[in-house]
Amino acid sequence: MGQKTKIQWTEATWNPIRGCSRVSEGCRFCYAEVMAARFAGPGQPYEGLASRTPSGPRWTGDVQLVEKHIFDPLHWKRPQRVFVNSMSDLFHEQLDDEQIALIFAVMAAARRHMFQVLTKRPERMSLWFTEAGPAATQEAWTENRIDLGNMRWPGWPLPNVWLGVSVEDPATAMMRIPLLLETPAVVRFVSAEPLLEPIDLRAVIMGNGDTLGTALFNHGIGTGLDWVIIGGESGPSARPCDVAWIRSIVLQCKYAGTACFVKQLGSNPVEANPDATFEFDFGCLRDSHGGDWSEWPGYLRVREMPDATTPEGS
Repeated sequence: MGQKTKIQWTEATWNPIRGCSRVSEGCRFCYAEVMAARFAGPGQPYEGLASRTPSGPRWTGDVQLVEKHIFDPLHWKRPQRVFVNSMSDLFHEQLDDEQIALIFAVMAAARRHMFQVLTKRPERMSLWFTEAGPAATQEAWTENRIDLGNMRWPGWPLPNVWLGVSVEDPATAMMRIPLLLETPAVVRFVSAEPLLEPIDLRAVIMGNGDTLGTALFNHGIGTGLDWVIIGGESGPSARPCDVAWIRSIVLQCKYAGTACFVKQLGSNPVEANPDATFEFDFGCLRDSHGGDWSEWPGYLRVREMPDATTPEGS
């Protein structure tokens, strides 16, 4: 079984890569960076990958492939949704094409599971798929035939791999989502967490001159967005998340028929509009992350999963 997790939209995590670096404002209070710094002492898993500084925990920018965990999913018997690299980014610039390809080859072989890959680096993801990905992955598949088992190559896009991007504001949505939509995947998803500003998904302009509003309506391989996750920031320094921003994305998804999953309201949910009619005190939530939906008003209790093909047994 994969590493247990409290992340509501997945069932397990798999971390064959350790280490990362910041790329945007959504990284400022990264939980993975904080956790890595706690275990960065001599002989510990994140030695050399993170450190404690006067400004707080910081990644060093070094990234490592953890060889002893690469083939873990092949040994997990129970089918499950697996979040890949919850402590890193599969498309980090410090990883070479062959290392990424090996991870994809393992996912292709462990097809009883659904793998969820989330990145803040869609430029690298797009480049990898365009220039190296398919050929390098099939080469890794062939070279590791003994480890991966005697089965046929499933073809692209891999039937059990979902691809997603993290966004936190209109600027990152504008930059990252169009690149995701150009990348082949059976399920494409967006994680708007931590949500730091209102995002109108319909207003994100795609490279072909169309709008994301059109992409929201077009579901299926090669056509559009299948799933949107929403969450406010958590932790003692959490920046405010206006629940109206969350509600707006919920309504956008509902209108488009796109699956929506409200993960949490965050540690600092607010209602900034004095004319709002929510009639709910968001400052009285007992859950420190705002993740207990029994404390939410009904209009925010949305936790849908995208339609996806059930993985084959392996």
